Amino acid sequence: MHTRCLDCRNWATHKGRCAEHHRAYERGRTVRSHRRRREAIARGNNAASRLRAAVDKVGRADCATCGMTFAASLVDVDHITALARGGEDVAMNVQVLCRPCHKTKTRTDFASKRPQG
Repeated sequence: MHTRCLDCRNWATHKGRCAEHHRAYERGRTVRSHRRRREAIARGNNAASRLRAAVDKVGRADCATCGMTFAASLVDVDHITALARGGEDVAMNVQVLCRPCHKTKTRTDFASKRPQG
């Protein structure tokens, strides 16, 4: 069955897009950042997983925002500059946040700014 491109009326040849629009889609920032994240997870050697392992080993951590100490099960590892916004998965870009602070940071990071495509 033939389908049309999601972005124009040409025939789709690459996952729902014509060759031209598929190349543009693959060059997009979010696609690249998700690909880098998947590759890092597959290697199992990324900064977020190393920090999570360290927190789990100690059993507790201090929130980088509010400074309170929480059990390891009650904290999240957060990227200071989100991967979707071009941040890297390196030690200088990860921090430990309690769940309420993480929700607040994520909401403010993505509410006012749109990703650059």
